[in-house]
Amino acid sequence: SFRVHFDVDELKLNSEPAPPSTMLNVSLLEKLGRTVKKLLDDKDTAAPDAASLQQLADAQTKIAELEAEKEGTQAALEKQLAEMAAELEAEKEGKGSAVEREAKGELVALKKQLADMASELEAEKE
Repeated sequence: SFRVHFDVDELKLNSEPAPPSTMLNVSLLEKLGRTVKKLLDDKDTAAPDAASLQQLADAQTKIAELEAEKEGTQAALEKQLAEMAAELEAEKEGKGSAVEREAKGELVALKKQLADMASELEAEKE
């Protein structure tokens, strides 16, 4: 075992052996390992306290409230989107009808103009 000396610039290993009083005591190390293992095992099997259970219940309630709010918001957005789509479709149909009426009016005017021109040609021929 070697001593580690801390230097501001870097860690350096000293090649001299550590004094006997600084060596690890195996039996104390094993005892520490058993104590830590026991504490961890007891922690896993211990029953949760009332405060932890209340925190868990509060968190679950908050999650349920947020999910319900999310679903309500999503439903409202879907309804608004459907209304907007219906408005656009109605506007599209309205514009289509207006364009159709305008085209029919122009066609009628052109037919009348053609008929007038044909009448004038007939009159000139006679």
